[in-house]
Amino acid sequence: MSVGRLRAARFVTDFDSSVNMVRALGRFFEGKDHRGLSIGPGSRRLANLASSPPPTLRRLSFNGMGAAQGIPLDRARLVDAEEIATWATQHYRRGPYDSAIIGSGSGAAVHLAAALGAPFLPQTTLVAVKDVATHPDEPVAAMHTLAPTTRLIARNNPDCSVYHMHDPAQDRPMLQAMAYLRIKRLRLGRAYERFLEERLSPGATIIQLECRRTWRTRTVGDRAYFQFGAPGGVSEEEYHDTGERIAEYLEAQGSHRRNWEPPEVDARRPEAEWGWDPVLADDIEALAQRNGYTLRRLTMEEPQDLSPLVADFHRWWYQRLGVSSGRLLAESYVQWDPYWVLRLGAVPFWLRFNMQPSYEELRRYLDDAGPYDHIYLNLFSQGLWSPGVVPLEQWRELIESKAREHAEIIGVDENAYPLDIGGTMRYQPAFEALPFRHPIPAPLTPEDIDAFLDESSKEYPRLGWK
Repeated sequence: MSVGRLRAARFVTDFDSSVNMVRALGRFFEGKDHRGLSIGPGSRRLANLASSPPPTLRRLSFNGMGAAQGIPLDRARLVDAEEIATWATQHYRRGPYDSAIIGSGSGAAVHLAAALGAPFLPQTTLVAVKDVATHPDEPVAAMHTLAPTTRLIARNNPDCSVYHMHDPAQDRPMLQAMAYLRIKRLRLGRAYERFLEERLSPGATIIQLECRRTWRTRTVGDRAYFQFGAPGGVSEEEYHDTGERIAEYLEAQGSHRRNWEPPEVDARRPEAEWGWDPVLADDIEALAQRNGYTLRRLTMEEPQDLSPLVADFHRWWYQRLGVSSGRLLAESYVQWDPYWVLRLGAVPFWLRFNMQPSYEELRRYLDDAGPYDHIYLNLFSQGLWSPGVVPLEQWRELIESKAREHAEIIGVDENAYPLDIGGTMRYQPAFEALPFRHPIPAPLTPEDIDAFLDESSKEYPRLGWK
C-alpha cells in the first residue's frame, strides 16, 4: 500500500456514508460482506458486551469514538483530497466495468451499484478534526473557531469546497470531541479521471447521481462554508427558529442554552453530506465525450427518494430470475450490506436514519407496494434520544401491520437503543442469520433500469432518469 493511501486512510472517517459506500462495494466485488463497516468484527457477543454498560457509560463511549476519529488540528494542513480520491479508487478491482456511478451519497445507491456491478465514486467525503474547545449549542463560536481550519483545507485543495457541518441534534455525542468537515469535489481530479478512463470498458455508461437537497449556509472563506444542522428529525426551519421541543431537548441534555442562535446565512448551497454540486458535471461530461462513454443522469430531491425505486427494481429483477420477492430488508444509515441482500434474495429498502422522516418514508412505501410476506428492519444508533427519534415499538407496529407472515427488528439491542454502541458489530451477523441462500446473480445494465421503468405502473415523481 502506498504512503499516500495510508495517509489518506488516516484522514477518512469510518462512519461516513460515502466511505462506507466505497468500502461495502469494494468488498462486494471481492465476494465479501460489509461486516463491522468493513473495518471491525461482526460479533453478537462483542456487540452485547459493548452495549451492556449503563447508559451514562455508553454515552461516554460514543463521545470517545468521536475523539478517536478526529485528526489533530495541526494535521489538517496535510489533508489531500486527491489522495482521498485515490484511496477510494483503490478499493475496486481493475475491471473492466460496464458502468460506474459518481456523485451524491445514498444507501439505496449502494444496492443499485451492486446490482449493476458498478463502482461508486463519491463527490463528498468527511474529514473529522478534533475539537474540544467549543460547545455543541454555540454554533457561532464553533464556526469562528473552525473557520481557519475550514479555509486552510479549502486553500490546499483548490478543486474542492469544504463545509463545516455542525448538528447538535443528531451528532451531539460526536460534537463534544470533534468537528465535521465535508470535502466536496468541484473537479474530477487525476485519480477519478484515470480510474474512469482506464477501468471502464469501451462504450461504458457513467451514471451521474445528483441529490438536489440544499441547506442554509454561511461563507467563511473562498470555497469554505458553515452549515448549521442537517436533514433528520429536526426540520431546517426548527434549527433556525427553535421552539419548545428544542428547549426541552436542551434542558434534558443539561445544556446552558434553551435555544440555538446560528450565524446569519448568506445563501442556500448543496447540503453538506448528501447534496450534489453541479459544478462537477462539466468535467464528467467532457470525460464521457472524450472517451465515447454514455452519460446518464439520476436525480433525486432527497437522498432517500431513491429507496422506493431501488426496492422495486430488485423485486422486478428477482421475479425475472424466478426468486421469491416477498422479503424486505430495511437498513438504516451506513448499516447496509449488498452482499447479503443478494445472497438472501432480499429486497433492500434504505432509511437515511432512525427518525420520523425515514419512518414516514417506509410507511408510504409499504402502503403503496405490493404486500411482503416477511419484513426485517435494522436501525442505526447515534447515541442519544435526539428530537425525532422513533421508538422501537412504533417501528415494530408499522412492520407487523404490513407483513403477511412475519416482521422483526433484527440486530438491535432493544434495551440499549438508541445508545446501542454494539450495533455496528451486530447488524451483519443478524443479516447472515436470515434463512435462504442464492448465488449472486449476474449484474444488470442501465438499460435494465429503462426496461423496468417501461414495464412499471408506478411513478417516482421525486426522481429523474435521463
